[in-house]
Amino acid sequence: MSCMELDDDACRKIAEPMMDDAIEGAARRDYNLHTRHFSVALKSSFDAELFMAACDSRQATWGNPTQRELVCIFRKPKSFTLVWNQGFERTDGQVMAMMTIALKGGRYFVDYFLLH
Repeated sequence: MSCMELDDDACRKIAEPMMDDAIEGAARRDYNLHTRHFSVALKSSFDAELFMAACDSRQATWGNPTQRELVCIFRKPKSFTLVWNQGFERTDGQVMAMMTIALKGGRYFVDYFLLH
């Protein structure tokens, strides 16, 4: 199946639990939860030490995550990317949360993750 055929609800149904785990894992400082759905390539580029450093920095400046609102979805044949406005306790302005979900071997994986 092509990811181009997925409607918004199907994309959200796939991605939301993955994003929930990534954000909750970051809030709990739990590397395994944060990377649970990451592709092998993504997980190998972001080890536990880098994760902890990112948690330290983010929590010191932004605090803990709050609500998230979907902004848009981009689709390609083998992947789709969702962009959210991710709330945090102490941010000035907005934080973009972005996740690309790739279809590999009949399964969906997080192939890119960004908080900015």
